[in-house]
Amino acid sequence: MKKLTISKMAQLRGLSVDTLRHYDKIGLFKPSEVDPRTGYRYYSILQYEVLGTIKELRQIGMPIKEIKAFMSNRNVEQSLNILKKSIADIESQIIELKKISSILSQRVSHIEQFKDTYRKASIVLKKFKKREYILLPRIVNMDDEETSSYGFIELENKVKGTIPILASNRFGDILTKDYLNQVRQTSSAINIPKSEMFIIVEGDAVDQNTKTFEEGTFICSYYRGFDPQKRFGCLKSLIDNCDDQGWDIVGDALHIIQIDITITDNVEEACYEIQIPVKRRQS
Repeated sequence: MKKLTISKMAQLRGLSVDTLRHYDKIGLFKPSEVDPRTGYRYYSILQYEVLGTIKELRQIGMPIKEIKAFMSNRNVEQSLNILKKSIADIESQIIELKKISSILSQRVSHIEQFKDTYRKASIVLKKFKKREYILLPRIVNMDDEETSSYGFIELENKVKGTIPILASNRFGDILTKDYLNQVRQTSSAINIPKSEMFIIVEGDAVDQNTKTFEEGTFICSYYRGFDPQKRFGCLKSLIDNCDDQGWDIVGDALHIIQIDITITDNVEEACYEIQIPVKRRQS
């Protein structure tokens, strides 16, 4: 019977020589003959289908340990069970991948919409439906990058989402109405006080009670980078606009990360949006 070298068998099955050496070493697929003088491995063409079965089982995600057990005692019933289990696993993966695709599509859509929102005006009105959120159980200095980063991680861990959500428009902190009044009364930048961090939950599984940002009209603007002076200027412009255009501020403002450094190396591309709830002033 014609002997096949390890390289020839690897070529026939579209595998690497290193893979066949590894399979031999762990006892999964051994050559039909080994030259005692040279140590060269030789295979029979009759082993071609066996190697094909191993390759197919690897392609459907079966662990090596399970393949070894199967190959040592193959029968029709066992093969059927493996095929049924593989179908179930693949269908489960398809469902999970569809969820991930949906989340990524929403993220792309949001970034594109956000970039387009402020093309014509630096201040816009937006209407939001109710938004559920979870608060960090302590106040945080948002100007301390290390402290705020730990806060983001802690909030992320409270949400059992499909994929990590750091690169999303769901993290932020609350700027109290008292702080907004302080900004109104000064022309010089004042430091943001320690604030409550939150994460907005949108259909996520959470194991705790959530709070709600009520639906309504919000006057909004944004700034780039992490400069406190820019934040103050953005907030001051919004408050001045409310006063000039006859809007009453009716609650705390939301300071939300819209584009963060997980999707850009350029700090100046990172964007925060300030959303202030308002109602038209009664004349």
